[in-house]
Order: sequence, then structure tokens, then C-alpha cells
Amino acid sequence: MDMNRIGKFEMLRALNEFDATLIRLFGVNMLDVAISRYEALGICNEYECPSKAAEVYGLLRGLHLQPA
Repeated sequence: MDMNRIGKFEMLRALNEFDATLIRLFGVNMLDVAISRYEALGICNEYECPSKAAEVYGLLRGLHLQPA
């Protein structure tokens, strides 16, 4: 996901998906883990998928997966 080539609505969609995945998998949102929108977009750009980026970020931060 090249951040220079997407618009504000695509960025908002990516941030919403990132936040929703954090909530679904770990029970916390972006505010709880103290990640800025800019940092989240950078991680999404690195992994090219907001859901995968949120999962990897949560695990790297030491968060525990919520039971299904």
C-alpha cells in the first residue's frame, strides 16, 4: 500500500480496519496502545494489509489474543 498514491478515504478505511482488528483480536483500540494514525499508516504500508499489520503490531507489543 503506497501511501503517496492513495487518497484520504482509502487512508481512513485502512485506519478503521487497523483499529477494528486490534479491537477484535486483542480487545484494545489504537488509543489504548498509544499508536498514532501516522504510525499505524506506516505499519499498514509495511505489511500492505491493515488487518495483518494490526495483528503483527499487537503481538510485537506483547498483547494477548482474546479467546474466540
